[in-house]
Amino acid sequence: MNWRTRRPDSGATTAEFVVMTPLLFAIFLFVIGLGRMASAHQEVQDLAGEAARAASLERNTSLAAGRGEQTVRASLQNRGLSCSQLTVDIDVSSYQPGGVVRADVTCTADLSDVAISGLPGTKTFTGSATIPIEEYRSR
Repeated sequence: MNWRTRRPDSGATTAEFVVMTPLLFAIFLFVIGLGRMASAHQEVQDLAGEAARAASLERNTSLAAGRGEQTVRASLQNRGLSCSQLTVDIDVSSYQPGGVVRADVTCTADLSDVAISGLPGTKTFTGSATIPIEEYRSR
């Protein structure tokens, strides 16, 4: 092909590819980051449910709060998850047959590996769950 017969847009495809590749990569990381954020939110919500359930099965308030927090920490370790800051609050103020146990879990997750896509480096997720205590439970 002679240089005089070349089309005026030769090389445009390469330039478009060079410009579009980083943009597509950033979009890909953004989608992965959104998926990780949704997964982390669901995991924290599940942890709150597990904590409230474990606390509701104990026989007294002093054991209930400890059991709820212990369950969250063990579950985090079993799932391979990590929180840079973890707060577990077990409300046993209405701990009686027919009452409820409420668990609030707050986890600050590290998202620095997908921060290039525009997501924050860390995000705090919260989950809450309320579990009833059996009404006809023996003390």
